Amino acid sequence: MLDIHLYNMNMNMNFNMNQSSLKRAANASAASASPAKRARHDSATPPSARISLESCDDHEPLPYNYCNQEESAGCGNVAKQPSSPIVAATSVAAARRPVILTFKAAHDKLARLQLLSTHTLYDLVSTLCRHTPIGYEGTEGPNDHLWHITYGNLKCKSDRAKQTRLEDLNLVKGSTITLVYDYGSTSTYPITVLGSWDANYGEDLTSFPRNAPNSNIPTLYQKDQPGINANLLDMSFFNLNDWIFHKSNDVDVHLFQAGRKKNYGFMDNKFTSMYLPAKPDNLANWLECFNQCASIKPAGLEEEGYTYYTWQSVVALPQSKVTPQLIKKYRSNEKRGFCDAPIVQDYRTSPSYRMGFNVNLDNAFPKMAALAGLRKDKRVPKGWVSFTRRGDKYTLVICKGNASESRKSKGSPKGLAFEGENQHEPVEEPLFQISDGVEIRGLQDLFCVVEGLLRTL
Repeated sequence: MLDIHLYNMNMNMNFNMNQSSLKRAANASAASASPAKRARHDSATPPSARISLESCDDHEPLPYNYCNQEESAGCGNVAKQPSSPIVAATSVAAARRPVILTFKAAHDKLARLQLLSTHTLYDLVSTLCRHTPIGYEGTEGPNDHLWHITYGNLKCKSDRAKQTRLEDLNLVKGSTITLVYDYGSTSTYPITVLGSWDANYGEDLTSFPRNAPNSNIPTLYQKDQPGINANLLDMSFFNLNDWIFHKSNDVDVHLFQAGRKKNYGFMDNKFTSMYLPAKPDNLANWLECFNQCASIKPAGLEEEGYTYYTWQSVVALPQSKVTPQLIKKYRSNEKRGFCDAPIVQDYRTSPSYRMGFNVNLDNAFPKMAALAGLRKDKRVPKGWVSFTRRGDKYTLVICKGNASESRKSKGSPKGLAFEGENQHEPVEEPLFQISDGVEIRGLQDLFCVVEGLLRTL
């Protein structure tokens, strides 16, 4: 009632007048009015809605945002908030279609989260949890743990996030909001605004929040049919196939050399990390190295039914590339099921090869072999494949050129698989970025999709 009355009183006033001007004008008007006129005005105004302009100078603005009112709860002030109920009422009167904001997440390169400016910080975190990996195994939601958002001077805790709208933050292109999930320094997720625009009147606002992933499947694309057994790779490299597609809901796979780094592959499922620091001779040996790594079970799992440790490191050393330096670096502190560094023999000595799965993969997937640097191709540059799976959803990125420099953690132990982490971030624009556009349910699907995409170059 207070806001409505103030709005009606000042509807015809000049809003550029300051409060002292308003008070002088009102007092002058009151003095010149007849006693009868003042009486008619007072009788027409409900007592609960009356307010004297003499008290406006001392009147505190009504809380526009509950989150910002609760400073003690961890929420800071947001710039450019309405400074009085009059301005708030004017803003409501001038309401228009909401703005559409597009965000990208640093931990999921293909996600493009779109929300309306009228959505809250809670909506943003909920959308982030739904479409990108957050928390343990990337499957946790906005109500599983406490969290907070930081942006400039704003610090808003999860229990207040439903009261803060995105439009309150004055976000622009390039603005970065940081989610600290479960109050762990390792669970920090930067979210950056890619752009914004006013929603069209024909836009279906009920479709927001949503994910509009960045994906570019060429029109000429056809999944490759290499003329081999449809499940050859899935069966020949069973342990690796199972490790990527069945054992975990949160898997990152980086295959082949990252730029000029001595990193020929890194895979992680949020418990076991597998690393390949030497280049194999062919595609079959490449897969066999990771296949042997994936066969090593974490310590305690078979003996007690649970793991003794909270992580596992496995470094594959191709037998043809083993050197005394590699042995010293990676096998000095080897401990089975915890810190492993198996020497992997040539695929031709494996049981799968002896069972008849002896196809030359370099010939079956020539474009993949060129991407791995195993052969020359005029159209396919040397590069690598990054495949990420989150439950039933996946992203596939095929990269070329150099990889960006990674930040090394101070004090991190040497000679472990974690050396290969964060080294496959491309400097150049990727050749292809695919998100859920084609079916990838196993190793053979993955190789056939990549081969088909490379054939469109």
